[in-house]
Amino acid sequence: MMGNQWVLGLNLVILSMLLVATKYTCPGAQNSTRSCHERERLALLKFKQSVIDDYKVLSSWVGIDCCPWKGVRCDGATGRVVGRHLRGNYERITEDYLNYYLEGDKVNACLAELRHLKHLDLSGNNFNGRIPKFIGSFKQLSYLNLSYAEFSGIIPHHIGNLSNLKVLDPGSIDMLNANDMARVSGLSSLVTPRNFCVQ
Repeated sequence: MMGNQWVLGLNLVILSMLLVATKYTCPGAQNSTRSCHERERLALLKFKQSVIDDYKVLSSWVGIDCCPWKGVRCDGATGRVVGRHLRGNYERITEDYLNYYLEGDKVNACLAELRHLKHLDLSGNNFNGRIPKFIGSFKQLSYLNLSYAEFSGIIPHHIGNLSNLKVLDPGSIDMLNANDMARVSGLSSLVTPRNFCVQ
């Protein structure tokens, strides 16, 4: 009886050692996510420096790995930034202490470095300017939300390059008209909000 318990204990020790060894030798077993690429991290930091962030929306954007930063999503296998969810609440809340949004004269072109973006949400912020043309360079983008971000002017024809785009919410762009929608009419499976009106 004692011999059987001793053998069982030895087997458990060996099994534990094998599990530990596997954890540190099998690719991807130790950590299923990779840290973000330096070039993309620097692009995000340049964006952070280019906006007014009175409400500390980007306060978590510190350190050498941008993947855990609030509003940033990375691909677990490659470490590439594939999502930026920076939805604010500009002009929706009257109580100042509940506000959270970013302000800027334009969206910094440094974001063009995020070439693997699939999801981009800049809604509810105060970007006084036109929709940036570089958004048309995000070939993998499937979701784009620019609503209530104080953009004005026309939709750049470059957005017609986004062949993977499934959802586009241009929001309250004052000068939006049928010609603007013609720019994106060639996009397959494109969904726009139900309350979106073309002038």
